[in-house]
Amino acid sequence: MPRKILNIDLIEEKNSDFTFFEIDEDENNETLKALKQSYVTSNYKDETILNLQQELKSHTNVLPKEIKLESYNKYNNALELAQKSYITTAIKLVDEALQINPKDEDILNLRGLLKLLKCDFAKAFESFYTAQCYGNNELSRKYVDKLSSRKFKVFLERYNHSIRFINEEMNEESMEIFDSLILEDPELIEPYVILILLYEKMGKAKEKEELLDRLRFVDADNHLFDKDHDPINEEEFSVAVAKKENKQIEKLKEHKDVLSKKKNMAYIIVGLLIVVIGATAIYSKNRLDKMHDEISQKQEAISEKENELSAKDKELEKKKNEISKKEEDLDKTNSELDDAKQKAEDAKLIKQGEEALFMKGISYEKVGDYKTALKYFKLAIENGKNPTFKSSSIYQSGLCYEKLNKYDEAISYYQRYVNTFPKSYEYFDDSYYRMGILYYENNQLQKAKDSFYSLRYEDPDSSYLTTEKVKDILKK
Repeated sequence: MPRKILNIDLIEEKNSDFTFFEIDEDENNETLKALKQSYVTSNYKDETILNLQQELKSHTNVLPKEIKLESYNKYNNALELAQKSYITTAIKLVDEALQINPKDEDILNLRGLLKLLKCDFAKAFESFYTAQCYGNNELSRKYVDKLSSRKFKVFLERYNHSIRFINEEMNEESMEIFDSLILEDPELIEPYVILILLYEKMGKAKEKEELLDRLRFVDADNHLFDKDHDPINEEEFSVAVAKKENKQIEKLKEHKDVLSKKKNMAYIIVGLLIVVIGATAIYSKNRLDKMHDEISQKQEAISEKENELSAKDKELEKKKNEISKKEEDLDKTNSELDDAKQKAEDAKLIKQGEEALFMKGISYEKVGDYKTALKYFKLAIENGKNPTFKSSSIYQSGLCYEKLNKYDEAISYYQRYVNTFPKSYEYFDDSYYRMGILYYENNQLQKAKDSFYSLRYEDPDSSYLTTEKVKDILKK
């Protein structure tokens, strides 16, 4: 970006005015809708810009030279700070320059570039588009076309997908995408900020400090370096929750006291009934004893035998319970041993590396044990450092979920593959194809077509695009 000349005598008075215009709402480009609702349709864009420029030339609103000089000073300071990676302060200065000189193309273009680095895509597009309307210069036209392109839409989908992962508590998946975005474009600031906050949330202090050091090279005065920035303190929240719980406990105690009083009265009534019934029973028993004395004697003999048998039955039952308990203990011990053996085997595989875990998963997948195969593929993903085995494990996990008829999980792994790895990886077009077929077989035609359109954009030479099935789906 060029520096502004500060000599007042050399400042040219340009005729310009801010012109409002109505925009056609029937815009087919979804990316532009997301960035700026008032975007002009592509058929009338050039005509609109030309009309604006002619209108601007016909109206004059001259700024005082002192105001222009002040705006140029702020512009030059912002430019110098940006070159030294003080992006946050540079944005503040360029915003101030734009407030006092809102029609300057260079100020608008610098603001657009800085907002783009901060991932404020809507304001970046607005700045470039406004600059193009005022002067139709090469730099603003380049970035308007770039932010309107299919390639940027794919980038924006990946960026938004990683944000959704955070909202769904899928932090590891979000971190993978932001890592890849930083590798592809290390000057973008927001991926560093989000990753640092994720590391802080997950207690990864070492990774957080390393990324803070890297952030200093791209945005030296970012708000994360403020002294007032502290980790989230959850103590007050915990105290408030405890107070609420104590109030609930007190209410429960009061309710319990009322119930206890009612229970005491009930026990008194039941006790009186027992006394009355007991007295009646004693009287009846005396009469029966007199009438059936002989029968009672025989029954006593029988009762003795029954008591003996009952005692033996109880002893036998006790032995059975002891044996059953020992069998349960033995089963528990065997289960613990099996678990310990399995954990030891898994630990050994983890120590051997992701290749051993991946091959173990493949062996179970071949024999149809997809649940166990998934276990080892996920271990390979969690412990993997080699992107080849990690990417293959993600794809194989999708296949296993397909075999288990869990299509949503399968689609999520295929989506994770294409969002995380470039098209040069082995299963890139396979993942798009499987994702499209699953959508189609589950009556989601539009999503199936979107998957194949994305495949066509990312890998136009993919052999899947020439298959009759894909062609038929795209024709529907």
